[in-house]
Amino acid sequence: MVINVPKENHFRWKRILLIKPNYRTTGWDYINVDFPPINLTYIASYLTDLNVKVEILDAKVNNLTHKQIKKKIQKYNPDIVGISVFVSAAINFCYDIAKIVKEVNSNCIVVFGGRHPTFEPDETLNCNDIDYVVRGEGELTFRDLIIKGTPEAVKGLSYKSNGKTLHNPERPLIKNFEKIRFPARDLTKKNKYKMFTVRLETIETSRGCPYTCTFCTTHIFNNGLWRPRPIEKIITELKMISHNRRISDIFFVDDNLTANSKRIERLCERIIECKRNKEISDFKFFAQIRVDSIVKSPIMVKKMAEAGFWIVFIGIESINEETLKDIRKGFNFSEVSKALEILHKNYIIVIGNLIIGLDLNATEMDIKKEIQFMKNVDVDIVSYCLLTPFPGSKTLKDLEAKNLVITKDWSKYTVFDPVIKTYQLSPRNLYDLLHYSFRKLKYFNNWKGFPSRIIKARGLLFVLNPIRLISLINSFLKVRNLFKEF
Repeated sequence: MVINVPKENHFRWKRILLIKPNYRTTGWDYINVDFPPINLTYIASYLTDLNVKVEILDAKVNNLTHKQIKKKIQKYNPDIVGISVFVSAAINFCYDIAKIVKEVNSNCIVVFGGRHPTFEPDETLNCNDIDYVVRGEGELTFRDLIIKGTPEAVKGLSYKSNGKTLHNPERPLIKNFEKIRFPARDLTKKNKYKMFTVRLETIETSRGCPYTCTFCTTHIFNNGLWRPRPIEKIITELKMISHNRRISDIFFVDDNLTANSKRIERLCERIIECKRNKEISDFKFFAQIRVDSIVKSPIMVKKMAEAGFWIVFIGIESINEETLKDIRKGFNFSEVSKALEILHKNYIIVIGNLIIGLDLNATEMDIKKEIQFMKNVDVDIVSYCLLTPFPGSKTLKDLEAKNLVITKDWSKYTVFDPVIKTYQLSPRNLYDLLHYSFRKLKYFNNWKGFPSRIIKARGLLFVLNPIRLISLINSFLKVRNLFKEF
């Protein structure tokens, strides 16, 4: 459907503010990581041609208090505010910001978006300070809302009218995804996004995932589709980011970067070629990839290393084959050792995650044995978290049916707070087992191989950089102190 774009002075909302809340987690924030809000820059890119004023307020990277956020809102004086609920545990922080917006201007429209509001639109709209909820992908829905100036007939939108909550029809996923606009990074260029003092940017090369892990909502949010972007579009984006010489690292935010190994091989070949011709900076890359993709395509891993990949995150989830089968993970634990060998042969550092609580019949001794077993698995950094049934997941439905969900206080859905019980373990047991994993695994799992891999991937000067070294030590001490508290 073609939407006629009105003239500038006919827009109901002329000043748009998109906000990322200052919500901090126990995980990433302990290793000094701040990622750009790529979801908001994508939404902004679909507004900048409408002759409206758009700004992004990243309260997290700037570590803003509620009082400071209020001053920013007062100064900008927006007509409509979009707030990104990027994790369920951040919902209360987002409610606080919505309240602040209404205190500044009760007539300002507040819109929530993200996975949590998508799967819990009724509950989200129960907050009196929220006017609309964008369900699913936000780019076209938010654009449509701004153009029409009313929530009526805007697909993918939920809203309140005369005391009733209304849900408009679903909006189809973006057609011709290969032509999606580039994120409006100019709106966040003044912010210093980093990891261990290294300046970074984010790129999304695809959306969705072809797998259906029961605890995950990615395939549900994307209607079971995996949509890749053309390689040349990604190369163009890397060239654009290269104009900022301070950016040295790129995080590919895809939920499953290696869904198509041949595609990643071609992407790496183009990156290598462009680096050789000095068309792009000598970026280093990190991403989330799957164990089975690594095992099936060691050539892909070799090319990734040559292109500049130096860290990958893999979801191991469990060492139990039956558990992996039950959660529809799509690989066997026997493949993990093969994958680690391939990655380490190419000097790629591996962060592996496992989940406590997946096996509802596992005893305390079973899980302690697994944790002890992981001490001898050659993963550079091993992390455990608690099974957390996020809204929209099959896991939440299953656990609710079994009366194993103990709370729906979303602020506790941090993956470090117990929100369920199992047939064998109480919430307290789960909590204690998580802390047991912290004590036994002690942050870095492989002190021998880890430094040499960093030096091989980044060079000795990278490791010896005094500012970076201090940052790394501080991060390590924070985590160790956290473990001692536990």
